[in-house]
Amino acid sequence: MIRRAIIHEQSWKIPIAVIGVAVGAEAEPGQEIPWVSGGVDSASIDAWLLAVLDDEELRQQVRQLKKVELATVWQLTRSFLVLRHSRVPAHPDPLEVHRRLIAGLAGESLLVSSSMFLDTLSEAEGFFELSFKTIKSRLGRALDTAASERAMRGARATLTAAEVFGDFEAARTYMHTPNYALGGHTPAELIKTSAGERIVLNELQTQAEGGPL
Repeated sequence: MIRRAIIHEQSWKIPIAVIGVAVGAEAEPGQEIPWVSGGVDSASIDAWLLAVLDDEELRQQVRQLKKVELATVWQLTRSFLVLRHSRVPAHPDPLEVHRRLIAGLAGESLLVSSSMFLDTLSEAEGFFELSFKTIKSRLGRALDTAASERAMRGARATLTAAEVFGDFEAARTYMHTPNYALGGHTPAELIKTSAGERIVLNELQTQAEGGPL
């Protein structure tokens, strides 16, 4: 069984590509994310994301890494994303995100969020405008609201894309592809601000409502 998402040339400004997920190939059965048609439930995506960012086991594994590389963090994160995907509450509380950002996400969220859509620590430093030394010093501590918001934006946009395209790797590609609908910018460029994030999420919502092209 192959689940396919076809990315339209006019949307991404790249040649039409077919992204396939073979069930049981790269992932264990049930790890694929079903294609969304008719809209994206943003509250459920936020609940899914918070369940991962608040997972103490994941945070502990990130803290215990002897050598911090985003590829390694992503391997850990992807496993927990798959684990938590089927456990999103039926009626997520939309105010919970606000409360968590005010309180401050865990410092590990900087690395977990970065690993979802960035490839190198240098890119993470640029996105968060923090040195790696500072990022590492936040592990085991709560972030301030500004850093928490930026971590949430990066992860939220990537998970929304994964929900729409049905595949994490397709979502990561989307985040770094110049997009005609986004004025030629990449989603990763725009999500540095809340206004840019809204533009990206609106574009993904449009794709979801239109279904596979």
